[in-house]
Amino acid sequence: MTRARHRFALALLAALWAGVATADVFSPGDLSRPHAVLEGLGNCTKCHAAGEQLSPEHCLACHKDVQARMNAGKGLHGRIKPEERACQACHHEHAGRDAKLVDWGKGGKKGFDHARTGFPLEGKHRKPDCAKCHDPRHITDAEVLQAIAKGRDSLLGAPGTCAACHFDEHRGQLGADCQKCHGAETWKLPRFDHAKAAYKLEGKHLKVACLKCHADQPAPPAGDFGARTPPVRPTLFARYKPLQFKACIDCHKDPHLGRFGASCVSCHGTDDWKKLRGAAKEKAFHEKTRYPLRGAHLQARCDACHGPWGKEKAVFKGMKFERCVDCHFDAHLGQLALTSPPVPAVPAKPGAPAAPPRTCDRCHDPEGYTPARFELEDHDKLAYKLEGAHRAVACAGCHPKDQRLEARVPAPVRARLVQQGRPVKPSLALLKIPRAADCRTCHRDPHGGQFKARTDAEGCTACHGLDSFKKVRFDHGKDSRFPLAGKHAKAACASCHKPGAGGLVTYKPLAVTCAGCHADAHAGQLALPGKGTDCARCHDASSWKENLRFDHQRDSRFKLEGKHRPPLACEKCHVAVTLGKGVVVKRYKPLPLTCEGCHADFHRGAFKGYQP
Repeated sequence: MTRARHRFALALLAALWAGVATADVFSPGDLSRPHAVLEGLGNCTKCHAAGEQLSPEHCLACHKDVQARMNAGKGLHGRIKPEERACQACHHEHAGRDAKLVDWGKGGKKGFDHARTGFPLEGKHRKPDCAKCHDPRHITDAEVLQAIAKGRDSLLGAPGTCAACHFDEHRGQLGADCQKCHGAETWKLPRFDHAKAAYKLEGKHLKVACLKCHADQPAPPAGDFGARTPPVRPTLFARYKPLQFKACIDCHKDPHLGRFGASCVSCHGTDDWKKLRGAAKEKAFHEKTRYPLRGAHLQARCDACHGPWGKEKAVFKGMKFERCVDCHFDAHLGQLALTSPPVPAVPAKPGAPAAPPRTCDRCHDPEGYTPARFELEDHDKLAYKLEGAHRAVACAGCHPKDQRLEARVPAPVRARLVQQGRPVKPSLALLKIPRAADCRTCHRDPHGGQFKARTDAEGCTACHGLDSFKKVRFDHGKDSRFPLAGKHAKAACASCHKPGAGGLVTYKPLAVTCAGCHADAHAGQLALPGKGTDCARCHDASSWKENLRFDHQRDSRFKLEGKHRPPLACEKCHVAVTLGKGVVVKRYKPLPLTCEGCHADFHRGAFKGYQP
């Protein structure tokens, strides 16, 4: 049927409907297969307002996934101007059972302008088939998933982020904003500028191959990457973070074997290794003392250590220098309790070697206060060992900066540093973490206290592991009041556990009765006095229509006999009736039990009062 004929038929239908309320009205053509359930004269007003064309409001009453995206201004439908939102402009009906419901225009589906969705296809995104991106496994939108679960083909809800479709070749090192470095034309790096990185390349470093610094590492198992593209390099990945680059010896071998410390820049530059700087020569006399200067000490001013400070004279002999704290104040402000003799970090087992002392040089050296030499092996000696995904977390993730520590610098120490012209730079990292073993100390409770009793007794690890928060050990059959059986076992979690106030997914309390989640399909006809409808009397979780436990002979007041028995269709007696607001149900109660209640008297009362 052409569009002109289609519009003519719709107009004729509207005219007939408005002019002759009781006359027969014909359909302009069969509905498509997805809408076949709406076939019939009595259903016209479900899509068409009486006497009018197709009503978008009627369409959106069923297509809630489209309505949600229009309300949010997302995707193709959300970007159509309100005055242009006529569904029939792109979706034509009454063209036959096998007619396509989407009119893609002159160019067809391949000619569709994808930029209209808010995601223009550029570069290599132009080549893949639509199904590559519009894969149901990518979709997280609950409304769209519900529509797909009902058997509807949908292109809605496709993700717009790189990580949703592509495997992260960097294994989480560089975050999820792939477009900072990569474009759609090629995977290579047209946008990356090393000058904006934490370590700028200068001198001869500009000519070094990337893999010299970013060496390949064995890749952890990729696991299930679902609908995403598989990794290009499944067994290797280039290391970008974390990388040590504060000192030259992080990458280069020290040809002096540590005799001049690790602060190579005091003598050398990146332009040419053989061109020496003069800082080392100026302080060469210190090599003859009991304390040769190494590392960052080469850059220190003489008066920073020797004075004079105010009225105090300069001191060159008899100075203490055996411990760092002889010159430097405790930058951790007592959090690590620097002691001598040593105090073990954890109680030592009988026969175990004594723990090394808590002194500054356990973690720091003269080359610089940062980076600290505190590795995973050192953390394993503490009361709280790092396990699972915690081993990959940056130190600052658990030890954040606490500005309140600044106020803990003793006033005499602060005054002394100011007098000496030395900076007051305490470490603001919070190292003493109270209740470190309690997940809630560092992590926000994503369940909003719904499992408070459980977490108080066992902690979050009762359900979650340290390897991944998403790997859950929860067994619905053992750990809840509602074991999943039948079709409940196949339902998506989000179909029962939906976001509530503030977007928090609701787990407790949830109703465990049928009526708590499902609408009463019988509109209360079969409800028991004071108890409501007990669906389980007739239905089970395996199938709503099959495995019925209802026996007409046993469970009703009307026994089926003679021609009342099957194959007489149930609908002959239990007809569909329309309630308010378009709700259609089959009538079960009340129903007449006498012959005349259902059948017309063909004898027209001739045998009224007759007793056989």
